[in-house]
Amino acid sequence: MTASVRNRLLILGVLWGLVLAAVPALVMTDPYKLTGFLVVALLCAAVSGAAGTLVAGRRTMRRASGRKGTRGAAALRGIAVGAVQGIVAGALAALLFWTVMALTISGFTLRDPVEITVLMSPRIFLGSFFVALSAFAYTLVGGLLLGPLFGPLVERTASKEKELVR
Repeated sequence: MTASVRNRLLILGVLWGLVLAAVPALVMTDPYKLTGFLVVALLCAAVSGAAGTLVAGRRTMRRASGRKGTRGAAALRGIAVGAVQGIVAGALAALLFWTVMALTISGFTLRDPVEITVLMSPRIFLGSFFVALSAFAYTLVGGLLLGPLFGPLVERTASKEKELVR
């Protein structure tokens, strides 16, 4: 994969992650003020979106054999790309949100760090787990629903690699 294709996929993934995270972020921040937790959550969404798009683009490059197909086949390929993107991005987002939520619920600060046993208490562990699970489900469904839109963009960006090689 060339650097320009990889960079395009990363930019597309960051945008995908931020678009997906914008609605819940605005709904959950009632006074619409920028907090540290909101910045970290948006950063996690951007990182997970970029990773998911990069994996989906690499998978698309491996599977693409110059096939055009019908419009229905292109839509199905877009849904498949969205599913891969959603699974990878959702897994990474869930892991990141689980960590961030556990640290936030436990009251961790740099001045007053908590012990690891506090992070493993059932209230903190399960509370952050269900937030992570909902982030995974939301990202997976978002990938499936936005797959017909973002899938062709990922395919087109990944196909630039073959054009550059020729």
